[in-house]
Amino acid sequence: MDKEPHVFIQGRAKQLISRGILANKLTLFGISFTEGYEFLIDVYNDILNLNQEVVPKSKIDEIISTHLSKAYNEKLAEQYLKIEKWRDSRIPIWILIAGAIGAGKSTLSRKIAGDLGIQHVIGTDVVADILRRILSKDIVPELHSKSYQAYKSLRPIYSSRFDEVILGFENHSKYVNLGVDAVLSRAEKENVSIVIEGEHLLPAFFDEALLSKPNVIYITICVPDPDLHRENLSSQYTKEKEELLSNFDNIRKIQEHLVNETLIRKLPLVESRKGENTTNIVRKLVVDRIVSLISSQ
Repeated sequence: MDKEPHVFIQGRAKQLISRGILANKLTLFGISFTEGYEFLIDVYNDILNLNQEVVPKSKIDEIISTHLSKAYNEKLAEQYLKIEKWRDSRIPIWILIAGAIGAGKSTLSRKIAGDLGIQHVIGTDVVADILRRILSKDIVPELHSKSYQAYKSLRPIYSSRFDEVILGFENHSKYVNLGVDAVLSRAEKENVSIVIEGEHLLPAFFDEALLSKPNVIYITICVPDPDLHRENLSSQYTKEKEELLSNFDNIRKIQEHLVNETLIRKLPLVESRKGENTTNIVRKLVVDRIVSLISSQ
């Protein structure tokens, strides 16, 4: 049995054209890996029919775009070309995904980063852990508490604006966001794309100039159904499950606060509901933003 010939991408030493890699790229547009893999049969055959051992990436993109236009629609084909143009550029994308504990941010962030080929994915919990090693509990007791219990460490503060749970959450989160600012400054210096996720990404802690940048995408994920939210906490967090469930009301308060702050600033809010594909909703937001960014270049 003859072996399938190897075809390489021009300018990328020893990088084979792979249906698997190409199918993974198509998931960004809501096309499942299986569907994409089948779709790429004709694409791959067209590439082989060129009878070239090395094929320019622009030619590969052109063939894929043509097939996307025929099998789906012209808009999807154009979006694919714009996303590939971004991949080939040095324009960094910063994606900030906020949401209360149990909203599904971590899994979603890894998927989006994988779709885009972004290597840097950071959770704000990691930033908080690093800061706790630097800042002692005597100096910032709120930072050394759980976000939903930080109010217990508050110094005597009185406010008619928020209840103590929200005050504690904000005091806890403001220190974490100092670390997030440092991460973003580093990403800017190195000109790299990054995904940051966490409950600490409260819009109020970010400069409007940053959030309005065309390469910055801020999204809040929320779970409107309390039963689904409770189910998420039960299934995803084994070590802290009982503690989280006993503080469920406080976690819901924090979610409501994040949602309100997001709506006030007219930033994207995605509701996670049973039976709906939240990842595809976020993918569309990301694709639309990158396409808009590349179109304006």
